[in-house]
Amino acid sequence: MKESVQSKLEELAERAKKAASESGENLKERLNALENSEEWEQLKKVASEMGDDAAVFVRKYPLQSVAGAAALGFVLGAFLGRRK
Repeated sequence: MKESVQSKLEELAERAKKAASESGENLKERLNALENSEEWEQLKKVASEMGDDAAVFVRKYPLQSVAGAAALGFVLGAFLGRRK
């Protein structure tokens, strides 16, 4: 019976590896297509602007930024700690 369970686990592991490999290849293809598109350039521009805005906010309100980050970390920690 142990051999049967072990062989099934090995088969499942092989399937998982194959699925992960296929998903990775699919993701690479989509990212390559996106990199060459105008949408990618727009996305990079928006992300850069958001980063700049965040930096300005942190410089303008440093204490509020630290307090907000601490509160977010506490909430995420409590949420993730409960899931185990």
